[in-house]
Amino acid sequence: MPKPGDAITEAVLLSILVTDGAHIDEGAPLYVLETDKVEMEIVAPSAGTVRWSAEEGETYEVGTLLGVIE
Repeated sequence: MPKPGDAITEAVLLSILVTDGAHIDEGAPLYVLETDKVEMEIVAPSAGTVRWSAEEGETYEVGTLLGVIE
């Protein structure tokens, strides 16, 4: 999980926008994070097949691996 802000140490994985095993293009919307102040859409840093290790609705610390793009 990327660091959404200097004072933020965790966020909720509000919504996964790409199903496990699906192909995604670089820059396409991947998931939505929610902090106590904002919701933010995170885009794919590269193209490939998405494999999730995280679940919607769970809270994760900054730096946690939520999934991979193969």
